[in-house]
Amino acid sequence: MDYTTQPVSQMSREEIVRQMVGREIGQEFPKVPVNPGRILLRVTNLSSADRIKNASFEIRAGEVVGLAGLIGSGRTELARAILGLEPKTSGTIELDGKALTIHSPMEAIKAGIAMIPEDRKGQGLVMRASVRENVTLASLSKFSRSGFILSKKELKAVLKMVNELRIKTPSIDQPVQFLSGGNQQKVVLAKGLLTESQILIFDEPTRGIDVGAKQEIYHLINTLAKSGMGILMISSELPEILGMSDRILVMYEGEIMGELTRSEATQEKVMVLATGMVETFA
Repeated sequence: MDYTTQPVSQMSREEIVRQMVGREIGQEFPKVPVNPGRILLRVTNLSSADRIKNASFEIRAGEVVGLAGLIGSGRTELARAILGLEPKTSGTIELDGKALTIHSPMEAIKAGIAMIPEDRKGQGLVMRASVRENVTLASLSKFSRSGFILSKKELKAVLKMVNELRIKTPSIDQPVQFLSGGNQQKVVLAKGLLTESQILIFDEPTRGIDVGAKQEIYHLINTLAKSGMGILMISSELPEILGMSDRILVMYEGEIMGELTRSEATQEKVMVLATGMVETFA
């Protein structure tokens, strides 16, 4: 096995990353500028029985909206309320101008909203099931007729996803429990993409995966935004939020405390809002 040993003083961050992944990765957060289109998702005064209080925001076509906040701020709970996993007590959700009534993730998917959950092993995957079975799990209606799976159609769709996302697996029949963390995350992504939703919610999309896999997911997010999809990205990593978002929403104790554009956002401004210290930024 090849390895390099050098004094710490002679190793830059970029060199360490290159040695880890075996190639140049370029810019750490390869954000592609976009011109947001029409409003896809509009959430107005959404409150939930758990902790969300009067949340209002919009996501436009082609836009990556970052959702920041400290642990326990309500970021994931907001996503769960949108998906019908948390009972909402008030507020409205509109997709492409149409009011939605959502009581479950499957209803959300049918409406055009899907989520890549933070806990890929507990919520995103059936670990003992195959790559093939996991990829089509949320879209079985597309590949079945009269209760029977259309195997050829399913195979074609799964192979397309495996090739496009470069999922490394010896076979699409390989149980996902034997894949690396990065490839497991790609299987979750493939499952979400196959729903062909207009809005995709990423909850901690790069947690627990290596630098090379992170880069691939960032490029995928750019590609999805460029295609006209709206992205809500929840992340605990401030550099990731700042590096990949067009706008940033910041939560504190279940409330959206403020919104920052990409040009005005800094770690300091995000943290001021994330700790509940409301401030008007010039």
